[in-house]
Amino acid sequence: MCIKCHSFDWNTLEASGKASLYSFVVMHYPEVPPFDYPNPIGLIELDEGVRLIAGLVGVAPDQLEIGQRLQVEFQRFDDRQTLPQFRPVG
Repeated sequence: MCIKCHSFDWNTLEASGKASLYSFVVMHYPEVPPFDYPNPIGLIELDEGVRLIAGLVGVAPDQLEIGQRLQVEFQRFDDRQTLPQFRPVG
């Protein structure tokens, strides 16, 4: 439902995969396979305005910064699980 007009009509839009880091946490416990720990998890704001929660890859937790530019990549963990992960760019 649209939060502005309360309509149930909607459409899809292909996202660019470009985003910014809105917020983040670093998970240390509980350790859940197949993820590596410490496991940085971000609240990601896509350039299109949508926010989602996803893993952060290719960066040490102490190198993360709010507003950091990111790009999506899809990581296949096993035959049943492929998840969006975000990597810093620039």
